Amino acid sequence: MRIYLIVGLLAIYSSAFAVEIPKEVTKTANSLSSLLRGNPSLDEIRKTPIAGLYEATLGSNLIYITADGKHFILGEIYKAKNTENLTESRRNKMRMQAINTIDESEMVVFAPKRETKYTINVFTDVDCGYCAKFHKEVPLLNRAGVKVRYLAFPRAGKGSETYNTMVSVWCADDQQKAMTDAKNRRTIKTKTCNHPIDKLYNIGQDVGVTGTPALVLPNGTLLPGYIPYYKLIPYLQQAK
Repeated sequence: MRIYLIVGLLAIYSSAFAVEIPKEVTKTANSLSSLLRGNPSLDEIRKTPIAGLYEATLGSNLIYITADGKHFILGEIYKAKNTENLTESRRNKMRMQAINTIDESEMVVFAPKRETKYTINVFTDVDCGYCAKFHKEVPLLNRAGVKVRYLAFPRAGKGSETYNTMVSVWCADDQQKAMTDAKNRRTIKTKTCNHPIDKLYNIGQDVGVTGTPALVLPNGTLLPGYIPYYKLIPYLQQAK
């Protein structure tokens, strides 16, 4: 009897403090899917620090909707006190949640021989010139204690020559050598297997990757484009 009473009281307590989302907000959020790339489904609606404004998450998109559902905002929300970008903080958290669904065995990893101080996730394309330039600096990053985890993002899409080359890289017996050879324009052995290329590419699109290289720092910050290793280290120190 006491157990049932406690459970009942907990249910009443939880419902009393549950955030009630106006149905107009939900209706508007669902209707916005058709306006966004890939028609993402509605994942979540939550209150924002601004009274009468709700945050809807559709895939990697954050949309702010008024309580009456008549207006929505595609933009950034900042704290006036310290100019913190609350929208970007949410995006960073969402990116890391997505990255954390990937097992490291599904990535091509270049790890330091000694202590790993930082880990960086890099969406890459083997036929991207700046990706090749970044890859030449991976040994320097490794020496500085940076683990580089490559995620596939063939920009030409599924079925392209680049896509097929990346399948061969991920299926190679020595992935690190195959990655290096591919980025140096050397021919690698064609190979197929049960690979995660499609999964990685889709996650890249979901977290906002539009080109390569795209670097995701440990705090979820997305850095698009090539960044020299000596400039990247301070970013990693700050993100940690």
